[in-house]
Amino acid sequence: MNMFNFKFFKKALLCATFCATALFTTSCTDEIAEENRFTWTGELISTYLEKNPENFSSFVTILKKANISKKAQSSLFKTLSTYGSYTCFAPTNDAIYKFLEELSADPEKTKVYSTDVELLDDSVATEIAKNHIIEKAYKTIDIPDGNFPKNTMNRRVIKMSSKTGKIVLDETSTIVELDIETENGVIHAIDKVLNPSDKKIHEQILQYKEYSLFGQALVETGLTEILDLYKIDPEYENKLEDLGGKLPANKHISREGEAYAPVERRQRYTVLLESDDLLANPDNNHKGWEIRTLADLEKLAQEFYGTDAPGEYTNPNNALHKYMQYHIIDRQLFYEGSAPGGFIMEGYYSGVEGFSSEINLPTTNDRYDYFETLLPYSMIKVTRPFTNELYSNSLVINYAQENGTFCTPQNMGIMEKYMNISIIKQDEVGIEDFNNIALNGTLHPIDKILVYDEDEMRGNILNERMRWDVSSFFPEMTNNYLRWEENASHRSTYIPDGYCERLRVNGVVDNTVILYLRPTEQVNTGGYPNYMGDELLALGRYDFEYRIPHVPAGAYEIRFGYSTSGLRAITQFYYDDKVCGIPVDMTLGSLDPLIGWFHEEGLSDEQIKENDKAMRNRGYMKGPASCVLNKDGASMRKSELALRKIIGTFNITKGDHWLRFKNVTENEMSGTEYLQFNQDYLEIVPTSIISNPAKPEDQN
Repeated sequence: MNMFNFKFFKKALLCATFCATALFTTSCTDEIAEENRFTWTGELISTYLEKNPENFSSFVTILKKANISKKAQSSLFKTLSTYGSYTCFAPTNDAIYKFLEELSADPEKTKVYSTDVELLDDSVATEIAKNHIIEKAYKTIDIPDGNFPKNTMNRRVIKMSSKTGKIVLDETSTIVELDIETENGVIHAIDKVLNPSDKKIHEQILQYKEYSLFGQALVETGLTEILDLYKIDPEYENKLEDLGGKLPANKHISREGEAYAPVERRQRYTVLLESDDLLANPDNNHKGWEIRTLADLEKLAQEFYGTDAPGEYTNPNNALHKYMQYHIIDRQLFYEGSAPGGFIMEGYYSGVEGFSSEINLPTTNDRYDYFETLLPYSMIKVTRPFTNELYSNSLVINYAQENGTFCTPQNMGIMEKYMNISIIKQDEVGIEDFNNIALNGTLHPIDKILVYDEDEMRGNILNERMRWDVSSFFPEMTNNYLRWEENASHRSTYIPDGYCERLRVNGVVDNTVILYLRPTEQVNTGGYPNYMGDELLALGRYDFEYRIPHVPAGAYEIRFGYSTSGLRAITQFYYDDKVCGIPVDMTLGSLDPLIGWFHEEGLSDEQIKENDKAMRNRGYMKGPASCVLNKDGASMRKSELALRKIIGTFNITKGDHWLRFKNVTENEMSGTEYLQFNQDYLEIVPTSIISNPAKPEDQN
């Protein structure tokens, strides 16, 4: 459900929410009166909570025991006593009593001895408190039905949904009084303590008997050892705290202002789940088999992955091992795109006049993204098929569309049962209290069996112009909530060398400063165009490279999407350390004769095609028409700032391949310490598409 529809829907729910509340009572009308919808206290969050001990005294005690960080002695209560912007989900006294009662009865929770909050260990109090505070104020009416755009202080996701006239958090806790506005934020009173799972992703799966065969396969293949990984660098956060969360002193940012380093470095995953019922139904596979045992599942997997090492489930060559690897994505992804790390970008808003995915990525085109799995050199494509009514409300894996960009479905034969797989939303699963968010990842049930067939992927699913936002190349940016995070305090995040496995700096590290720039209002008010709002920016005498995605082996044209600026540098491109043509002067404006960008007003279709061809002959293309720059509907194609540079044509083989970018500007510009390198997106396009006269490439 998009944000615009949800706002009107939620207004209707607010009335029922207030009427059903026992703790806090208001009158009910068809349309909630403005004075009843929000409460303005004129107080700080801490003051309001302390002045209402009959409801929040236990939570106040917890906040006073909770430490803001490992080294700082200040409590979270003091934090909420200062001016700023916070969302506080405040559990009632009764909610906390019931929560502690359950914990005290659990022998594994050794630090909780009774239901008395005064006896809580400070570390437990800190854990509880940080799960209930977001460092930005959000009223419920401003949030789409899905995840909050920003995570809690404990780096956990909170999901909001509307059920039977109530607003529910994480499928368990109901907001009993909402939108209590204070001087430093918003309070939402809740009837149950928010308690995110502390289980690793495979432990979470094993809780549900509906997925017992899938869980057993994870254990027997040994993939649980991989899924056990969470903290990549346990000391990273301590080192960052020593730096005050900012750049080392020798890093200079120039025009981009102050940049902060990522606050954590952790690994997370997404697992695509098949239920026992799905596997056991003979209609769901081309053999008509009932899949009820590991041996049955291995037998089906051998149809696609070969018969090597039969019965040796931990062997990477075993068919069942490969089958399970293809169900694991290398990053944590959410169904809802409104929070950091959605499968695709949707429902994202950056401020009142800021970037809006609902404006900048119009629904006249499908939205999609590509992800690598743990099966070596394999990918899945995830699509929101706006151009197909049958699937327009679904996220579809390996979508074999009939009217997609270039995809002409072939006779899929047996593969028809294994394509167009819908990801099932958590609240549609039908499992009581199903929790799809684990400590180190997410679980997503699917409605068909998922297998990898290279011929089908090469000849159908990925036989198209593939476009990636460059930030999506790096799982670390998604796993650590950098991508699309709503953060008003700073636009830029500094990416330390070595932080991203697929991104590396060459030569002297201090010569290259790499920043991630999140979406801002500039995109929507005439600033630089960006495909998904964000971009990668390098500063200095840069020399760095990144690994491109593992596309199926074949011949491809690679294109580089960027925005022009006089602040850019002259850059030499390399593919696998081989020079690609002459250096590219990225300071040139689009109208320069070396580029040949042109206005289309008054030109016939034939003239536009001829001018496009002339630009291609110079090695350039206009920006894509499928990305809108502003509310007036102007697209990247109409922007002089948006360009695609054709790097070259390459025979991409199975394996790792790297693009390198080196600043070869002879003289730095006067008045600025660093020149810039900007990249928005990368396109990898099968040459068969470019050379197909029967179906020429579209402008999207």
